[in-house]
Amino acid sequence: MVLKIVRTVWPVMLTYVAIGAPCGMIMGQTGMEPWMVFALSSTFVTGSGQFMICNLWLAGVPAASIVASVAAISSRFALYSASIAPHLTGASKRQTLAVAATLTEEAYGISLAKLVEGEDWGPRESFVLNVILIATWGVSCTMGAIVGAVVDIPTAIAAFICTSLFIFLLFSQRLSRGNVVAAVSGAVSVAVCKFLGLVNIAVPASVVVGITIALACDAVFDGRGARDAR
Repeated sequence: MVLKIVRTVWPVMLTYVAIGAPCGMIMGQTGMEPWMVFALSSTFVTGSGQFMICNLWLAGVPAASIVASVAAISSRFALYSASIAPHLTGASKRQTLAVAATLTEEAYGISLAKLVEGEDWGPRESFVLNVILIATWGVSCTMGAIVGAVVDIPTAIAAFICTSLFIFLLFSQRLSRGNVVAAVSGAVSVAVCKFLGLVNIAVPASVVVGITIALACDAVFDGRGARDAR
């Protein structure tokens, strides 16, 4: 079973190595020892959140703002768990909890696709997949922290890895009115917050503003389209 899962997920594992190593370098520059990097990376399953924690910490952002920012971008995992739960109806509560508590974004996508397609895939396979990816991420981050302690790599270069990932995710999204409105309004709100000196709340505020305006825009235009159709 493990070999079958590895054959399915090895491209994602390579991606984790490429992204996890720079993340570990940044974590090491915050003063974390390699064992600390491994402990955090193996229990905190959102890589983007780890990048955000390190970058905001190095920038001197208060802990409360860091917690709010990371909580905002990590809230999507509640939706992931809720959407995959109906496909695990035959599993026990303990199995369902184990799968939900160890989900990563990539593991969620793979497991959901397997479950929807009706393949020979269940909670056991989903949990093993999660563990394999978490272990790969933890080892990659730890190796990055070890290499970063020996080789001096500028923080800006390592930090841009996560930024470039989000840029790619942005342009890979379907070009819809809501996505465009969310991206533009989020960017504008960050600029306004920084102009006003509200650096500590710029990131969480941009998330809330972008999502709120996009939802309001979609609601207005969808309602107008329904009225025109009538």
